[in-house]
Amino acid sequence: MQAQLKKAPVSADEVQQVLNTTGQEELLQVIVAKLQHGSDSNRPVPTIDGAVRSYHDGLPTPKEPVSNPLALLADASSAAQPLTPSLDLPSTTSGGRVLLQHSVYASLGLQLGRDTLEEGLSAIYDPTPPIHSHSNYFRPPDADSPRDVGPDLDPIELGLLSLENAHSLFSIYFIRLHPINGILDPVLHTVDYVRSRSALLFTWILAITAQFDHQSASCAKRLRLHGETLSRHVHTSGFKSVEIVQGYYISLLSATPAPTLSEERSWLYTSYAVAIATELGLDQVKPYYTPATDSIMSQRQARNNERTWLRILLWERATSAAYGRATAFPESPLTRNIEKWWLHPLADSTDKDTCAFILLRQHLAGLHHILHQQASFTHDNPHWVRDLVDSTLDPWRITWLPGCTSKAVTPSLNISIAFLTYVYLHNRLWMLSFALNTSTIHSHALQEDCFTAAIQCCTLAVHDLQSIGEPLYCLLSPSWAMVAYAAALALRLFPALHDTNSGDECELLGLLGQVALQLEKAGSTPSHRIGIAAVLGRHLLSVLRAKVGTGMGPRDVADSGLHFSSESGLVGSSCDPVLGSVAMGLDEGFADVFREVFGPGWGLGME
Repeated sequence: MQAQLKKAPVSADEVQQVLNTTGQEELLQVIVAKLQHGSDSNRPVPTIDGAVRSYHDGLPTPKEPVSNPLALLADASSAAQPLTPSLDLPSTTSGGRVLLQHSVYASLGLQLGRDTLEEGLSAIYDPTPPIHSHSNYFRPPDADSPRDVGPDLDPIELGLLSLENAHSLFSIYFIRLHPINGILDPVLHTVDYVRSRSALLFTWILAITAQFDHQSASCAKRLRLHGETLSRHVHTSGFKSVEIVQGYYISLLSATPAPTLSEERSWLYTSYAVAIATELGLDQVKPYYTPATDSIMSQRQARNNERTWLRILLWERATSAAYGRATAFPESPLTRNIEKWWLHPLADSTDKDTCAFILLRQHLAGLHHILHQQASFTHDNPHWVRDLVDSTLDPWRITWLPGCTSKAVTPSLNISIAFLTYVYLHNRLWMLSFALNTSTIHSHALQEDCFTAAIQCCTLAVHDLQSIGEPLYCLLSPSWAMVAYAAALALRLFPALHDTNSGDECELLGLLGQVALQLEKAGSTPSHRIGIAAVLGRHLLSVLRAKVGTGMGPRDVADSGLHFSSESGLVGSSCDPVLGSVAMGLDEGFADVFREVFGPGWGLGME
């Protein structure tokens, strides 16, 4: 050590100071002082503990949890300042050797040679580190990141509609579509606010609303085509903002089906929106501040982020279930404390429904796991699945839908309650259908429970679509898919449960025919709109017509060999000339139509 120090350009007093040092800790302090401050003896000599403490005190508080390695690296990059402003070391190699001469590094139990550690230290203390082409890779994003705005993107600047028409469509959106979509804040998302932050969100609010407005036929197609162009442009350009997530969400809920399956991008945009939301940290709980320390606008924006995450999560879970990926519900601090989220002073009226949906999804995730476990056991109760499903979901139902039971439903003219009822009944049916997945024991009872639930869904849909009518036509795509699924499942199970010579067949066909008519009407009103409900209704009607031509008999179900795979759902043989190959009770034609909404791999629409 002394020999190495004598090689350095130091004064005689400095060398003598080292030679007179006896304690190891004291020697290290002298070395560090020399490395950091050169030969300026007027500067105080810091201790090792003090240097480490000072460095850590200067680090910013991590923005990301320790479970996010790349984000932690990005956080650390903001504190990556040179540790040695000036060094009097003759070379990087000798610098590492000097520091290690009296080091206690062996206390870490490292099985590495001294040369390796010297090289590592020398790289850190190199006074002229090399400049790399990706030195800014972990640089924090700019506070004002690029936004998808500008005259070449704005629908008003492009002449697609007037500012007056935009204000009118915004008013219609919050009256008719917002009670179902529930992702925006009517106070925050004004025309000026949205227009200044995202052309994608601005355009899709206008485009989707125009699809449901009888007076907007002239601009509806122009806005939809511009929205589709922006969806591709934003995805390609990599824009990222909470408004981008909201824009994709709104575009997908009531989207016009693509002309062909190969052109469908719904699942692609769903995945991209979820990825953006995750990258922006929308799933992380941000502390609310009192007005004395933070503005009401900032609080609204923080809550807007949380609402966006909850809604895009619900949509992603629905499409994941459609792919047969009913995995565990991804919990976060936000979802784990969701019960009272809707009681916040700045809450929107739809936030209560958002809480209800999240809590239902949590119940369903646990129920799905229990059904998987119980499937391998023998049960004396032939209706064990029905009883398990109802006992699990009843606490939620009693809290959020007191007028609804598994046996009777009190129709409601309130759109939000009607939508919540559909979500509950459709998911209950989906869980009951899972019973057919597991065993042939008590198969008649299982089929009976599924058939009863399917009929209940169909009956309520016909009743509400007739009594409520057009205000209900803005239901989400999965709702229409599940109505069609309920009809197809009832049609499939009927021959195994009833004597087709008793006249019950005509009653069932009359009900399902009315379902088809109501679906078609819901998807084609106004006349300039083509929604997925119309596609489903027309296809269901063609299936029913073909079924009347081939006849309905017990043989159709008995011969079809109904069974489930543990992942994909109900499948059947191809012997049935109409329903043929079945996925959760759906023929291949239905599966193709649903894939057109939710992408390849569609097996079941689940809200």
